[in-house]
This record gives sequence, structure tokens and C-alpha cells, in this order.
Amino acid sequence: MHIRVERDAFVEALGPVQSVVEVKKALPILSHVLLEAGSDHVSLFGTDLDVGLRSQLSAEVIEPGAITLSAKKLYEVVKELPQATIEFRVDADLQVAISCQRSNFRMKGLTKDEFPSLPDLHGGGELLIEAKVFRDMLRKTLFAVSSDQTRYALTGVLLQAQPTELNMVATDGHRLALIRIPRPATSGSNTLEALIPRKAMVEAVKIARDEVGDVRIRLSENQLILQQETTTLVARLIDGQFPNYEQVVPSATPNRIVIRKEALHGALRRTSAIMGERTTPTEFDFQGGRLMITCINMDLGEAHEEVEISYTGDALKMGFNARYIMEFLGAVDSDEVALHVTDPLSPSIFRAAGDDGYSCVIMPMRI
Repeated sequence: MHIRVERDAFVEALGPVQSVVEVKKALPILSHVLLEAGSDHVSLFGTDLDVGLRSQLSAEVIEPGAITLSAKKLYEVVKELPQATIEFRVDADLQVAISCQRSNFRMKGLTKDEFPSLPDLHGGGELLIEAKVFRDMLRKTLFAVSSDQTRYALTGVLLQAQPTELNMVATDGHRLALIRIPRPATSGSNTLEALIPRKAMVEAVKIARDEVGDVRIRLSENQLILQQETTTLVARLIDGQFPNYEQVVPSATPNRIVIRKEALHGALRRTSAIMGERTTPTEFDFQGGRLMITCINMDLGEAHEEVEISYTGDALKMGFNARYIMEFLGAVDSDEVALHVTDPLSPSIFRAAGDDGYSCVIMPMRI
């Protein structure tokens, strides 16, 4: 194999690919990235067997071929090279000579024979979502995914394409983030339901970082295939039963409180500074026209802050995990948020004021 590529384009393509590779895998080949040169392009593919990412870029191909190289080391090398043309030349002993202006490297490669292959990318129904919309849906749900591997079904994002709407939902058992949007006319007619690992969706955010174009989603057996322009993401779906989230969202809440988002976010950041390492409840004392926020650390002291609210109901005290609320606030675009609460022990709904399409259900904590 003998190719020449532009350094900036190569680094941009390699970055997301090497990020899915697991260095500490039992199989050495899985710590590598596969470089394949065709007639006028080169493709880069990395995988940990659960998530795989392939990126393609234009190249001057002098001699087609394929080689695998250490993903992390290759990335560390090329990102330090000057902004010029990089030349890759592979010899018969799988030694790769890398040169760029006055910089020269030699890296030991492995044959591609044992490297996993991409699944069939053709056939089956597909779902088309605008990249900007898909990225926004992920931003509003990913923070609620569970990191507890013993609750395997909660370690991913549920994506549902129904005839009239698209749903995305995530939960860790203590809070649930749900976004519903009307199904775009251009999305196709296929329905699908997929429970997608968090790692895959984190990488999908990078794929959809450009706010132009569409993201194509296809299911193939137990795998999800996501494509945008020259990038393809493949993820093994989670084999588990996601909870019936419709039962979690309260159907009626008697108390509605409207608060300016930045005022609440700032108050929580300041009062949480005294919290320390332990997760202790932050007390919310709702009164007519104001909210008193209190955080107490038995070892350090306490913090209090008052926030103006729109509320005319009876006085009500509740405890919440402040981090859960701050992560919700970080995903909301509106200037005001609405809290729908019932009592100190029932789930509460947090929404952008005037928008019922995006909800975050948070369980209160005992105070």
C-alpha cells in the first residue's frame, strides 16, 4: 500500500475512529485501526466489537492495499505532524513508513486478515433524521443513561420511530429523560425500536456535529447502522427489556411552578459548592412567589439561596439531587422551566415552560 493524504483531513477522520478502540482488549488486533486504500480514497475502521466506526476520505492512491496500525499511537503521531501531505508506504514485512515534510516515522503493522469486518450495510428499512434534530434529541437524553452495568437494560438509549412521532428516552432508575417530536415527512415510513448502548450514542453525537445533512439509521439483525455522508457507525444493540416508561411519567400533577432557568441553575451551582463528595438532598421550599434552596453538609456547614418563582399554591418542601436538575437545565433551550409536582414523595416532572415534548422525571429524596 502506498498513499498520500492531507494531514488535516486524515486527523479529522482518524480522531473519532480511534476513540472507539479499546486499548486493553485481550486481542491485540482490536487496539488497531484498519487502513484500506481503494482507487481514490482511504477508509479508516476501528471497533471494540460492540461499537465500530468507519470514516472515508479522499487520497492519492499510488498502490491500493490494507494494513492495521496501533490506533492510539498513529493518532498521537499524525496530530503532531505539520499541516502538509502525509505519505504512507507499506513494505512486505508490514513496516509502515510515514513521512511528512521533514518528519519520518516507522511503525509496525498487522495484517488485516484477523480484523473484524463491517456488517452488511445494505437492505432493510431505514430512518432518515436531520442531523441537527438527532443531535438535539441525544443531548436531551444521554445524561440520564445509567452507568450501573448490573442494570444492563438501562445502560443505553431507547429510540422509537412510530408512525406519527419519534421518541428517545433514557433512565437510570432515579430520573428519566424523554423527548418526543413529530415525525418529519422526509424520515421514511419504517417503524423501528432499538436499545442503543451509551458509547455508541456518544460517538453518534460526534457524527452529527455538523448541523447540515441527514443521518440514516438502519437495523440489521441485532445491530444498528448509522450513516452520515462518509462516516458509518455500527453498534451492537442491547439485548434487554427497557422499562415501560409511559407508566413512569405522572399523568396529573396539581402544582405547577415556573422559574427562570439561569436563576435556578446559578442558585444550584452556588449552593452545591458546599455539598462535598456525598450526595445529600438539596431542599426546595416552595412558597408563594419564592423558592428557598438549602444545602446542608454536616461536616462543612450550609448554604441558602432565594429564587423568584411563579407559584400560588400551598407551601411545599421537597428534596432533590441537585446534579440531576442541573444536568436537565443544561439541556434546556428555553429561558424558563416548569416544575410539575404532587407531593414530597412522588415523581416530579421538569419541562421547558410551554413545551410538553421534552420531559425529565426526577424522583425526590427524603429530607
